[in-house]
Amino acid sequence: MEPERCCGTCCWFYGEDTYGFGGCPFEFAEVKNCSDVCPRKEYVSREQMRKHQAVLLRFNRYRRDDAGIYRCPDPTAIGKAIDFAAQYMKIFSNL
Repeated sequence: MEPERCCGTCCWFYGEDTYGFGGCPFEFAEVKNCSDVCPRKEYVSREQMRKHQAVLLRFNRYRRDDAGIYRCPDPTAIGKAIDFAAQYMKIFSNL
């Protein structure tokens, strides 16, 4: 059973104030509460985003240290992480 997808657990949720209200870049000028159920198909959890960040960080360490003590991550994981980072930058540069 899939856990409930709340706006507050989505990596696209931004500008959250102290009361839990913020915005979604896919729904223009609509204020969301962090406990609202996310109906968007573009939902990406913060844990998934952190996995992509960790892959890119490991790859950066691998390149920088000339493969000293770090192993190169899986190339498909690197590609997915780069695609996610490009999409993330594209969406938030348009706000």
